[in-house]
Amino acid sequence: MSVRYGHLLARNLQRCALRLPVSSTLVSRSIRRLPTAPLLTARSFHITPQFRVPAGTANVEVEEAEGEELITEFAELGEKGVVDPRVIGAITQGMGLKTMTEVQVHTINESIQGADMIAQAKTGTGKTVAFLLPVIHRILQDPTIGSLRYGGASSQDIRAVVISPTRELAEQIAVEAKKLTRGCGLKVQTAVGGTQKREGLRRIQREGCHILVGTPGRLMDIFSDPSSGVAAPKLQAFVLDEADRLLDIGFAPDIERIQSFFPSRSRVDRQTLMFSATIPRSVKALATSMLKPDFSFVNTVGDETPTHLRVPQRAVFLKGLENQLPALFEIAKRGIQAHVADPENVMPFKAIVYYGSTAEVSLARRAFMTMSKELERLYTSRPPKFENIEIHSRLTQAQRTFSAESFRRLQTGILFSSDVTARGMDFPNVSHVIQMGTPTDKDTYIHRLGRTARADKTGEGWILFPDLEFNAFEDKLGTLPIEEDNSLESANADLTNPTQLPESVASVFETLTKQFTHMYDEDKLKAYNSINNQMSKYDKREAVRLLEQLATTIWGFPEAPPLRESRFGRNGGGMRSNNFGNLRGSSGAFDPLMATDHPMAADHPMVTDPLSEVVEILAGGVARAGDRTATLLVRGGKIRGSEQVLSGQ
Repeated sequence: MSVRYGHLLARNLQRCALRLPVSSTLVSRSIRRLPTAPLLTARSFHITPQFRVPAGTANVEVEEAEGEELITEFAELGEKGVVDPRVIGAITQGMGLKTMTEVQVHTINESIQGADMIAQAKTGTGKTVAFLLPVIHRILQDPTIGSLRYGGASSQDIRAVVISPTRELAEQIAVEAKKLTRGCGLKVQTAVGGTQKREGLRRIQREGCHILVGTPGRLMDIFSDPSSGVAAPKLQAFVLDEADRLLDIGFAPDIERIQSFFPSRSRVDRQTLMFSATIPRSVKALATSMLKPDFSFVNTVGDETPTHLRVPQRAVFLKGLENQLPALFEIAKRGIQAHVADPENVMPFKAIVYYGSTAEVSLARRAFMTMSKELERLYTSRPPKFENIEIHSRLTQAQRTFSAESFRRLQTGILFSSDVTARGMDFPNVSHVIQMGTPTDKDTYIHRLGRTARADKTGEGWILFPDLEFNAFEDKLGTLPIEEDNSLESANADLTNPTQLPESVASVFETLTKQFTHMYDEDKLKAYNSINNQMSKYDKREAVRLLEQLATTIWGFPEAPPLRESRFGRNGGGMRSNNFGNLRGSSGAFDPLMATDHPMAADHPMVTDPLSEVVEILAGGVARAGDRTATLLVRGGKIRGSEQVLSGQ
């Protein structure tokens, strides 16, 4: 016993030692502007009458040339004959847009002439319309298109390919493209992974396609398969949205291979447009091979402070992993109370909560549903419905689209999400971005945070993690202006001793515990093993303590389930059997309880297809059909199926 107390004392002293620098480094850290080397050389810029680019600068801003007045109204583009009037009608009448945003002003007049371009602009500033409008206009000017009033397109009439890193963003772009082409006769199709990918291909084959929006893996599948009948022999435009993500080490080979299926530029002139919020050196390196030598570079970010430097950000140290949801409830409660007290100046509470795996997302959303009524009672007048929505790569594309659209329309509530929504997704009026645990890298943190404070709205960011992750937090995010927040009572409450909790925390803890006890043990085990996998890089003894404490407190296990080996461990995978579901995996084989997630998980060619036919049901509860795998959970004599997607990471 004395040894155990010695360990506890040492650990607590270590925590105190770690905590001391937090207030000084997090609270007093100032924002520094560091000089950066030029990302693009002067000769790489295409200088036109509309734009002048100062040579040898790192952050290049477009400037209005002397004697030239840039068009800033969409209607004027039609009146002056710059853009097809049908497209202008769809924008001004169908979409209700009048004045162009800065990125639209400085890119449309240039790209409408067919110039290749890299455009750097903040998310939420109208980038989608900025690249779609000139692409659609130029397609309509092609005399070989002919009359499109009554259709007649084929699967080999593709004139533009738009690539997005995620299904959600691809679907969002396609929706905008369909709005812009309304009345033009152009066919817009999507090519994304998931359970509906075959139906998507059939639509292209049946209805034809002029503008194809998709993810890298699925586009490569389609173009590389001669039996698909899909080709682009007359391709006029190639667009990369979120170019920094698409051209990183993981996706650059896919992009290069996709281009190999297009006609050579010497035979068919092709315009390439790259849009991104950041322009890292990886984009510069590949730009020279993908763009024409005289391409343009447009930067509308300039010296404006980016979101991750101007949005208030708070770090909260959790006493244990079981404190996550009580702390989330407290943040939501404060947000709603602030809005009720000052509705004119404080936005309704509308948050995105990010987790590191799909299993955690699903479990947290279901557990938190029971708190919705408590939050609705905070409104003095007729309360709006507080909704909890989840989105991740394990859902079908139809489910993901429905979740995204539901959250866009939502007035107040929470979207529990994996990283599938971290890039490019436009959700209006998000007041809070809350990250559970330290993300894998700084870019992930920044892109998640970018879902709030969009379109000149306010917002705030929170990150919650146990002391165990402090060093990782400091290494990855130490340069950001994040302040420690000690004000959440539920974050530091000892939930292992419910009788000593303050009344407000005790009631929340009791409600959540009851909800967790009604959930399937197998679902909790998925999250349990996923968290173990993420925490394998930290101190093993402390990580095990935190996991066991989570399982035996708020999750309601009588004893901590055995932990399987992390996939980063010595054995390279596999797990030990346990008494909570009798699910087994073999070393080196696909682990049905692995709950890893990736924005491209179901769109990458390395990913297995969903289970379509069960050939054999094994005693351990795993059904296999070739290389397709699904987990069958037997509960009360009934079989519950849960499709699992293996990430290529």
